[in-house]
Amino acid sequence: MWPFTTPYPELRIDELSDEYDYIVVGGGTAGCVLANRLSAPRPSGTAAGKTPRVLLVERGLVADTWVSRVPLFSSDFASDGKRTLRRPMRPQAALRGRDMQAYSGAVLGGTSRINQMLYTRGLPEEYERWKEALGEEAEKEQWGWEEMKRCFLKSEKADVQVEGVHSTTGLWRNRTHADFYFRGFNEAVEAAKEVGLPYIPDVNSPTHPPFGCARLHVTIDEHTHRHSAYDAFLPKRLALERTRAGTLHVCTGTIVERLVTERSEDGRLLVTGVVLGPTVEGKGVRTKSRGVRVAREVVLSAGPFGSPQILMLSGIGPAEHLKELGITVVKDLPAVGSNLQDHFGVSVGFNISMWDSLLSLEKWPWRFLIELVRYLIWGTGLLLVPVLQLAIFTHSKLLNKRGLPTKTEKAFDENLPDIEIMPMAYESSDSAIGQYIPRTSGQFSFLNVLLAPASRGTVRLTSPDPRASLSIDPAYLSDRADLPPLRAALKLSLRLRDRMRARGYAMRDATVPRSERDEDLDAWIRTCNRTTYHYTSTCRMGRLDDARWDGGAVVDGWLRVYGVGKLRVADSSVFPWVPRTHTQAPTVAIAEKCAEMILGDE
Repeated sequence: MWPFTTPYPELRIDELSDEYDYIVVGGGTAGCVLANRLSAPRPSGTAAGKTPRVLLVERGLVADTWVSRVPLFSSDFASDGKRTLRRPMRPQAALRGRDMQAYSGAVLGGTSRINQMLYTRGLPEEYERWKEALGEEAEKEQWGWEEMKRCFLKSEKADVQVEGVHSTTGLWRNRTHADFYFRGFNEAVEAAKEVGLPYIPDVNSPTHPPFGCARLHVTIDEHTHRHSAYDAFLPKRLALERTRAGTLHVCTGTIVERLVTERSEDGRLLVTGVVLGPTVEGKGVRTKSRGVRVAREVVLSAGPFGSPQILMLSGIGPAEHLKELGITVVKDLPAVGSNLQDHFGVSVGFNISMWDSLLSLEKWPWRFLIELVRYLIWGTGLLLVPVLQLAIFTHSKLLNKRGLPTKTEKAFDENLPDIEIMPMAYESSDSAIGQYIPRTSGQFSFLNVLLAPASRGTVRLTSPDPRASLSIDPAYLSDRADLPPLRAALKLSLRLRDRMRARGYAMRDATVPRSERDEDLDAWIRTCNRTTYHYTSTCRMGRLDDARWDGGAVVDGWLRVYGVGKLRVADSSVFPWVPRTHTQAPTVAIAEKCAEMILGDE
């Protein structure tokens, strides 16, 4: 019990109480925040009175090991995959039928335990546009940049205090590295500056220009460990307040098979509880399913795949799809599982000096040992660094036919980027073509990311069995409007390569398009690509009658599911669209906002 050897009790399904005030479904990036805030002691004498009891349900385990805390080892690409849930996607028609996988965290802390630890918020205009997705003025007042900024600052514990920009009083640590760990990144900065994309000192400052290049902030703590949402908000290695001993129960290795709904006397549909079961069934699993009642609210924070899955299993979703699977429809909500978006990425790769590449850790065991010693003794070196340290961002309308920034009147009405280029000291494509780069030399690549995709996909059930696989279709490039920005990004990457070479940085083309004609660029886009794991919008916030989006929306401006009482959603699935930034920090801010809304209703 908190705060002794186990700060919060991890209970089996059969050890849980029959009823909780709040049930948080999914202990990922958002769920850890919600569990922390909702179980926090209430000020004495407040109207809320007694601190409520909270249950957090997580399908994965804690898996808190030393390796899971080392920044480089813990990222998915460098790990053994035990903390990652990989789901197959449907073959992508626009990518020549390519099979791909969706990645998410499979442990307490979710994807914040396996990602690249990037802490970027995006520009104020992004969140001002969120208001446009809402109907009532009261809903609009809940969002916008000032509201989101307050939520960012609430959770943040930055390495520097900057009034209105960074806070040092929150729970979630982020920092910047003083230097780039590879020469290629410095050369990329200089190349960007030469073509007219200025260096931005603080990528999270709300006053920074919309186009340029910037060092990225990362969630690493003062001990040089990954600082995930689990480490920040639900740390088992640290003691929280003694007064929380009886307010939070955590049940890992468990799924919510469905929500329990009932009709009130006045005919309203209400969630009254959940049905829990073991994540894995089979030989040796003795735990049976059981119901747990909820007194106040259930909050779904199971992510862009899990949250719509639970809704549909519970009869809340597209009616025709549910009927096909024999699921009783309790609320026809067409937008559930629709409008799936991701930042689609396309890579161009080069051979460089082995010494300047992350591949050297694999090629030279002696270098790995040196870096291991540097990390263990001084907390420095390559094991501390994420593979992404720099971002170059602009709008494709700013680029001329050769991919170079140009000043024209048409560019002045664009105040958000639509492309991002991330230099990497290794091969960034996960397609088969990435295997063709000779590993006898070092690797360097530019990952060209589409920040504002027009394409939208779906998440659908394949069975009423809650453990069955999902049908996930991101529908990459299903809208041809996504091709021109990617062509422009590829050309800009090649111009950056030209400038880097001119500065004396040796780069030999390894995996690049055949030419810069549209047909060759399009062929390359459909061949050398990848997901960037930024899945969003499958339970989007907005208006039910918004015909621009499939089914309109799932939740209102208070994150309440339309037509279903005592139920909210709070994770990246509620983003009105995929934001033009990395999604970790906005997801935490969404959870902070949801907790405030719930506490404000007490």
